[in-house]
Formats: sequence, structure tokens, C-alpha cells
Amino acid sequence: MFGFRRIKIITPLDSLDISSLKSSKALAKKHGSSKLVVSTDDLRINLNEISSYAMRVVATLQKHHYEAYLVGGCIRDLLLGKKPKDFDVSTNATPEQIRQIFVSNSRIIGRRFKIVHVLQGKEIIEVTTFRSNKVATSKPHSGRTRVKAESGMLIRDNVYGKNIIEDSQRRDFTINALYLDPVKKVIYDFNGGLYDMQQGVIDIIGDPETRYSEDPVRMIRALRFCAKLGFKISRRTLSPIKKMASNLNAVSNARMFEEVNKLFLTGHGLQTFRTLRKYNIFELLFPAAGELLDNQNYINFVEYALSSSDKRYQEDKRNMPHFLYAVILWAVFQKRMFISNQTYNSAVVLVPQNKLISGLLNDIITEQNRITDMPMAVADSIRSLWRMQLTLDDIENCNVDEIAARNIFRASYDFLTLRGKFEPYLKNAVNFWEPYYIKSKELADKRKAKKEELILGRKARKKEKLAQKKRAYEEKLASKKAKRKANEESFDDEANLSAKRKKQLEKARAWRAAMHLDVK
Repeated sequence: MFGFRRIKIITPLDSLDISSLKSSKALAKKHGSSKLVVSTDDLRINLNEISSYAMRVVATLQKHHYEAYLVGGCIRDLLLGKKPKDFDVSTNATPEQIRQIFVSNSRIIGRRFKIVHVLQGKEIIEVTTFRSNKVATSKPHSGRTRVKAESGMLIRDNVYGKNIIEDSQRRDFTINALYLDPVKKVIYDFNGGLYDMQQGVIDIIGDPETRYSEDPVRMIRALRFCAKLGFKISRRTLSPIKKMASNLNAVSNARMFEEVNKLFLTGHGLQTFRTLRKYNIFELLFPAAGELLDNQNYINFVEYALSSSDKRYQEDKRNMPHFLYAVILWAVFQKRMFISNQTYNSAVVLVPQNKLISGLLNDIITEQNRITDMPMAVADSIRSLWRMQLTLDDIENCNVDEIAARNIFRASYDFLTLRGKFEPYLKNAVNFWEPYYIKSKELADKRKAKKEELILGRKARKKEKLAQKKRAYEEKLASKKAKRKANEESFDDEANLSAKRKKQLEKARAWRAAMHLDVK
């Protein structure tokens, strides 16, 4: 229904010599690492695409005699000819040392992996200390520890490395282990990442089973990059995924919620859905929906919704988690609602319909929360969205104006329209609510415009106030400067200065004589 084709794009990687990259990759496979240094000039990378503040963070760390590099996704995006959005810095400074440098605008976060967030307004630069594969120190209270569960999953890993070679061995995939020094304007590659980038391959660093045991999320990250970049996954990287997929159940549900958002809400949801189904991962993330994967109508419904959300992302519109979960789990709710209604109609003691619906909603959300812990606001929005579907379906028995005035109405109508493409009986309801949707949208657009006008007015007043302060300060400085200049000019005339001094000396001598101070 929705085609996926790979388009050849000219990128900085096309300027590299394939034979030297291939040779470096072969050495990395043989010896565990192989150093390759490439100038950003040779790659024709535009460093202006990098956040100026990220550059400043690197330069500041280097100024304090630490090693510091940009690493990860931002380098990958630059090499693919894309504008990076997030910037990570890797350094040999410890979190505490980083904190001392950026005292007023940084914070240490995380226990599993200590990270420092350096803030500049809304921009966050993530700074991490080099990691190492070496055995953790035995010194008590050092904080530099590596703790593993029986499964091999890392619970805590704060064993620091001495250099980027050690750090590169702790990265997940070769394409994410490229280091850029923006001061020296060079890229360092120790694992054949540049070769894999040019070949469009996702290759894990180290032994795949060990690395997946340490962090099972790496499996879905591999599939996410496959969907996002259109890269193929190397055989050794892909091979253990199906048999080790169940390890994902050991990952915290709060972390899994964030990972699922990255999978589906960042512009490649459709291809991700297909990739996850191909490797039997989708049913692990959404167990209740697993039984629906043989239903082509369900597949078409989810794919259409994901295609629309991908388009929204490309238009710089925000995709909301509650809408994603509402789409994926809607058919689950419908099916259980149908079964419950049959039971309800044949029951001797009737349960209030509202209570029945509440029970179904809570059961589905509770089940899903075991895998992906949804914040309460997300769960409440899903409940409201689904309840509104039942209300919008029943156009004969509802207070139209009151429903159209609800905050959730427009999102609910969008969902109804989406359903209408696959449930033809909804055509009358879609047409009935359309004028109210248009009116609601117009009112919302007016409110938005008014709000933006108020914000712009506040910004303009603030700007004018600052400009007034600046003008007052500049006038004060100019006044002081003028006075200083006048004073300097009054002493520049040698004749006037001499006459004045003579007069002062005469008065002083006369006074001393009158006071008999010069009598010996």
C-alpha cells in the first residue's frame, strides 16, 4: 500500500577512497580496532551545521586541558548530508570535573550511566565521560562500578576509560562510534564506521550476544536505524535478535516507553512498524495487539495512521504518544467491547455500561503499562479519545454543542475520520461532525493567533525595555567620557596650567608665611 524505495543521495562520504575505508574495516575486525583519521575538509563537511554552543562546550573542555569530541548521531547525520538536531560530547573529564567547569548551567543525571547535561537556554548538550571495557575498580565508595544482572544486563556502568579508543569499544554500532574534533577539524574512526556508513550497514561493536545481553534495547535500536536510515543490518548483528528478543522484557517499562516513542514518532513510524513485524518484535512491545497481525484491515489502518504521522513530522508538526497508542490498541478495545456487549446482553445481573467501559479501558492500559509505562496524562488522553469515539458514533443521543466544545473534540474527530477510511459505516458520523470540527478549528486558530500576538507583544516590550536600558547605559558612558575629555583638555594647555599653578603656589606661600611655618 505504501511503497518504500531507497534514493541515492550525494553525501560527504562519496568523496572518500573506498579502498582505504575497506582496509581500515578489515583491520578493525582483525585486531579489535584500527585508527583512521579523516579531515573534515576532505569530507567537505559544513561545520556551520553544528550547534555553536556544542562547539563551545568542546572548546571549553579542551581549554581546561581535557580531551573532548562530538560523537554519535550528530556525526552520522553530518555524513549523511542532514542537519543534526542533538549533540553529544565525549570527554576524559569525569562528571564531577565537567560540573566544576560548567558550574552554573549543568547537572549530573542518571545512576545507571552518569551523564552531564550542559544547558544553554532550551538547548541541552549531553556530555559523557569515556567508558571502558576493563574490569571495575575494587576501591570502595569510588563510584566507578559496573553491576550486571544474572542475565548479563548492565544495571550500572560507571567504569571510565582513558581515551577514545576505549570509549569507542563501549559504543553500540560502528556508525555511532565516530568522533569529531571541531577544533582540529578531523574525524576519528576506530571500528570501520566510515566504511559501514558508505556501504549502508549497521554493524554492532563487539560480540553481538554479549552486547545485547548487556543492553537488550540495542536490538530495537538496530531495527530503528534500519528503518530510519534505510540501512541493512549485518548478518552477525541481526542473527541473535529473534532468539534474544525476550530479553526486552527485563528492560524498565519507563525506558521502553521512551524507546517506543523514538521508534514511531520521529518520522519513520511506517517503516519501523514493518521492520518490527518482520522480526517478531512488535508483539513484544504491544502484546495485546499481537493477535491482530493476521488481520489485513488492522495492518492497513495502523500503516495509514503511521504514514500520516510521518508526514506530520516532516512538516515539523508534533506527534503525540497518546494518539499512537490509541491507534495501535483501538482494535483491541473494539474486540473486547464487542465480547463484553455480548456478555452484557445475556447477563442476569446487568453491570452499568459506563462501569463496563471503564473496566475495559483500565485493563488494556494496565496490560500495556507492564511493557511501556505511560505517564498518567497519556493514559488519560487515550481513555478520553476512545470514550469520545463511542460518543461521536452515536449522533442521535448526544449534546452536540457541549461535545464540540470539549478540548479533546478535534483530536477525537481526527481519529474518527481515520477510522472512517476503514469502517465505511462511519461515513454519516464523519459528515455530521465535520462542520463542528471546522468551526472548532477556526476558533482554535483564532485563539492561537491571539496567543502568538500576545507573546510577540511581550517579546517586543521586553526588547524595547532592554533597548532603553542599553541606550541609558550608553548615554551615561558617553556623559562620563565627555566629562573626562573636558577635564583632560583643561590640563592640556601648558600656559593655563602654569598660570594656575603659580597662583596656587603664591597663595600657599602667603599662607605659610602668615602662619610662620617657614621660620627656621
